[in-house]
Amino acid sequence: MRLFVAAAVLAVSISPALAAVPQAQADSDAFLATVNLVPADAAAVAARCDAADTLAKRLMGDLAARTGAATIDTDFRSYDSLNNLVNAMGGTMYFIAQTNTAKPVRDAAQACSERMSAIGTDLSLSRPIYDRLSAIPTDGLDEATAFILGKRLMQYRLAGVDRDAATRTRIAELNKQITNTGLAFDRNISEYQGDIVLDGADALAGLPQDYLDAHKPGADGKIHLTTAYPDVFPIIDYADNRATRKAVYLAFLNRAYPANVEVLRKLIAERAELASTLGYANYAALVTADKMIGTPARARAFLDEVNAAASIGAAADQAKLLARLQRIEPQARIEPWDSSYLGRLVRKEQYDVDSALVRQYFTLDKAQAGIFGLVHDLFGSAIEPWKTEVWAPGVTAWELRDGERLVGRFYLDLSPREGKYSHAAQFTIRNGLEGRQVPVAALVTNFPATGPMDHEDVTTFLHEFGHLLHTLYSGHQQFASQSMDTLEWDFIEAPSQLLEEWTWNYDTLKTFASNEAGEPIPQALVEKMNAGRKFGEAGSWKRQLGFSAVSLAYYGGLPEGYDLSEVYRSQYNHYATVPESPDAHMYAAFGHLNGYSAIYYTYVWSKAIALDLATRFKAAGLRDPATALAYREAVLDPGGSKPAAALIEDFLGRPSNTAAFREELAPR
Repeated sequence: MRLFVAAAVLAVSISPALAAVPQAQADSDAFLATVNLVPADAAAVAARCDAADTLAKRLMGDLAARTGAATIDTDFRSYDSLNNLVNAMGGTMYFIAQTNTAKPVRDAAQACSERMSAIGTDLSLSRPIYDRLSAIPTDGLDEATAFILGKRLMQYRLAGVDRDAATRTRIAELNKQITNTGLAFDRNISEYQGDIVLDGADALAGLPQDYLDAHKPGADGKIHLTTAYPDVFPIIDYADNRATRKAVYLAFLNRAYPANVEVLRKLIAERAELASTLGYANYAALVTADKMIGTPARARAFLDEVNAAASIGAAADQAKLLARLQRIEPQARIEPWDSSYLGRLVRKEQYDVDSALVRQYFTLDKAQAGIFGLVHDLFGSAIEPWKTEVWAPGVTAWELRDGERLVGRFYLDLSPREGKYSHAAQFTIRNGLEGRQVPVAALVTNFPATGPMDHEDVTTFLHEFGHLLHTLYSGHQQFASQSMDTLEWDFIEAPSQLLEEWTWNYDTLKTFASNEAGEPIPQALVEKMNAGRKFGEAGSWKRQLGFSAVSLAYYGGLPEGYDLSEVYRSQYNHYATVPESPDAHMYAAFGHLNGYSAIYYTYVWSKAIALDLATRFKAAGLRDPATALAYREAVLDPGGSKPAAALIEDFLGRPSNTAAFREELAPR
């Protein structure tokens, strides 16, 4: 079913200063001006893909054949437009493959995403184009342009463009294989719904009433749950029945198992061969080479530094959890499916934080309104409806504006449905370019559409919205290469993690959090939430260290005959306070092992940066507009036009450090 609010028109405006532009820019801009996220059918997807393929290959041939003096305004601008075309088409098609309601359309979009990735690989290995860009004189270039030219040339070398023709051919083959294998890995996760069968309503003892109302026994007298977040997470938090928690936990961690076992092994092998072909010891060494962290060894050292800071506090919290469990079962030990449940009980009993009470103040609609209001209060921007076509019921479209200035456009696709991307993420649909095109992005989550909402989900919502804001605010550069796609990947989570702090701020929560009677959340309750917030935090971050170690290990050079489960448990259990169950195969559904590969440590690394950035806000007041504007101008607006370390120093007036994170993890 196609839903129309009004026809979508993404207009291009060319500034007078850029009137004489390379043909590649004009053609690419014109093509991307008609982004269509709601194709009529699979044939429409294929036709759009064919057109993009033809255009990209023509522009690539034109650029490779250029002669004469190489310049920024001709060669680099042509390359930048070509690269933007390929990335935008690939991103759009991947997004359609993850969100469209029709499986034939999703399949066609995935096939197109693979084609665009192949073209991107060919572009990254084009020696003639690399030679043209290398010949551009750097004398007289402004700092931002010189930086991005140098970074693109470095990325070319990391891709293997300076290798011989036979090696480049093999690299291209491997990259195409990696793309296809990664897409298969992702699709096995997103299309798995599961059917968790529980024996009657007693299995749901302890669950909130709204959950019980939404999960009545079926005709067979059984409770049937899917592995979607709204079905699973309340069970892990609230179910008094330990067997229920175990069944749901294991079903959730085992989704896409065993389907993804051989797929993941293939992905690891292909990336290992790519790294070896490029002269790197392993894929982790290759993928960290252009990140802030620099090397896998430094990433490991960072994990150990955080682990040392977290271990004492985590052990103290774990002792409280164990004591609480043994009040229920005297000889029991904590299992992975117990931690969230016990943590909720301890917060309620020792910190007077009742999660069931807290969630009565939040719904998805209220959270969305609160986030929109926060954006206005911090940055002075307004969010208004955007009349455009959407792809499913419940999807909404919006514009972000600074007064009369259109900053960007975005979609919200917030609740689960069959075949949809099963996690929470922001998707960049189109990079913005100053005077040419506004940025377009989409936020995809899986929150319950109606009824109470956990505070943790509100925090996740704001986190992902932080990515969206970063994309939109940074989308006003001269070149697409200066946008988010060139910013060091291990920094991109920091702005979103910083925004999470506002979901613990009473002055923010009182603007939107209210119960059914319309009464705002009490300040005393928010104070209790903050008092209990630190409980379990050190252990939670140790769990993230475990995931980070797994991703580094899988791509860090595995021995012959390795076992995925054994590697997972040895790495994860080294850091996590509760060992993983041998019956769980979480790696099969660990989507970041494709997209983030070896660099899942990004979340921990970025958290340290986020808390460091927060020190200036806390000194001035979390809702101080002047500080927020300074932050936006120093960190968000520049996008990838300068190194991440420089963005941090521009805002803080000093290099970043881990002091604030270590203090956060210290025992209370």
